Amino acid sequence: MPMTTPVTPLGLKRDTLSSQVTRHVLDRIAHEALKSGDLAPSEVQLCQDLKVSRGTVREAYRSLAALGFLEIESGKWRVRGLNSAVLTQVIGFGLRTANITAPQVLQLRRAIEIQAAQLAAQFGTEHQFEVLKSCVAAMSAARGDHSKLIAADVTFHSTLAEATQNPLFALMIQGLRASLEESMEAGLQGMSSREGISSVPTIHEALVERICARDQEGAAKAMAHHFDVPVTAILEAGLSARKGRLRVG
Repeated sequence: MPMTTPVTPLGLKRDTLSSQVTRHVLDRIAHEALKSGDLAPSEVQLCQDLKVSRGTVREAYRSLAALGFLEIESGKWRVRGLNSAVLTQVIGFGLRTANITAPQVLQLRRAIEIQAAQLAAQFGTEHQFEVLKSCVAAMSAARGDHSKLIAADVTFHSTLAEATQNPLFALMIQGLRASLEESMEAGLQGMSSREGISSVPTIHEALVERICARDQEGAAKAMAHHFDVPVTAILEAGLSARKGRLRVG
């Protein structure tokens, strides 16, 4: 297959041949309208089309795989759909190197989730509303089982993001949440009061009520309360628990 765009230098010293091949592959994916699961051009085909070495093409493909754009399956490269892997890695690295803090991540996620709640109230479907209700019921039934509570909460916020009808919300919420998972789980384990955990289903229920009523302003206020009360408390308990383990170690 003839190449759709030439690989030419851009006049930048740091613009390697591998990075040019990377851009060519992305342009080709867009030009051919390849979807998630579709086969990407083979390494051999690219070598022939672009007149570059197999090593250069492989380096480009590995870079795209690291970014979450491609994946290899049975020796063949396939296009991946949007995923939060890169955002999770960036935020996780920032947390580990103390360039950002968990409260800062939570602050950003709070702003995004408040907007998501408003959009879900406006654009969510009845089916999505039913899923949100079932998640709240699952939280209530968890009764201290943290794994079940977390699973229901993940589904809740994923469904809420989908209900915005904007795929970027799902991407951002998942990427930001994944970076806080360890602290959140430690927080549930370390909370001194069962009352704090038992409030989680109640607060989610109030949020769902406003969303299902298509009350955008009420949904935003309910989501703000959700973050300012139980989520913050759980995160703080998790951070304290982790610091305690570090001191003991």
